[in-house]
Amino acid sequence: MLGKVAEIVSDRRSGSSQIAMNLLNYLVTAFSTEGEPPEADQFLEELYATVLRRRSLISPINLIEVLRRAHMLQRNEAGAETPLKEAVLRLRELYGGALEVALRAGEERLTLYDTLLTLSKSSQVLSLVKRLPSVEVRVLTGWPLMDGLAAYAELRASGVKAFLFPDLSVFEAAEGVDALLIGCDAILLDGSAVNRSGSKTAALVAEELGIPTIVICDSTKLDLNSLWAPEKWSLASDEASVEFQVFEKVDSRLVTEYVSELGCLKPDKFVASAGSELVSSWPRRVARLL
Repeated sequence: MLGKVAEIVSDRRSGSSQIAMNLLNYLVTAFSTEGEPPEADQFLEELYATVLRRRSLISPINLIEVLRRAHMLQRNEAGAETPLKEAVLRLRELYGGALEVALRAGEERLTLYDTLLTLSKSSQVLSLVKRLPSVEVRVLTGWPLMDGLAAYAELRASGVKAFLFPDLSVFEAAEGVDALLIGCDAILLDGSAVNRSGSKTAALVAEELGIPTIVICDSTKLDLNSLWAPEKWSLASDEASVEFQVFEKVDSRLVTEYVSELGCLKPDKFVASAGSELVSSWPRRVARLL
């Protein structure tokens, strides 16, 4: 089971929210087919250690930490331990609900915008843009991963008016747009966002042009325990090889607001509110103590 968890978390093609949901879906299936682990406490520790191996993605780490906290609360306050499958089902419902509410908040926030700029292939960004049928979206290609190209293709296939720009044309792509819309893989305690490399350049261009930078996210993206670590990838061909940091920090001063299940908040307000959700609300709701 833990080997499959490591495989899911190591996925280099899916966005972090999709990876997190894939993890919860797998755990529900595994508990149904393989049964409950004999030692729940030990299993949760090993599960947490497994997802912690990839510190560039914070949502899977936070979700398993919520599961651990809920398990302890059930034992200490309720006097009984709920089967892990039931707890994961509640957590999946809670997480899926947060993602949906965040999308509705984003839809309301961006409904009057005509043109957006984005980059990389965030599942939350793509889901949100597909709810804005009249919007025009400019997408940076995202060399060398070409994840922006994949996002562009998905948007076009969904009927969205999408236009592709090379990364070096970011200034041209940003001129005349209403907002830069990005996802994120982590939100640091200083309010900075961590997203695909190239995000900071786009945010700096947006700042120069007076364009807001809006980040679509949810509470589980908050790096509550300061665990985030950068990650380098390398790609090689017959002609050349390249090594690069795949995620980078976008300073909080460049983030206009975070749009999440908590609403549209400035970076400092989001950090405070999301921290309270992860420490107090989510574990107690999973444990059914709220």
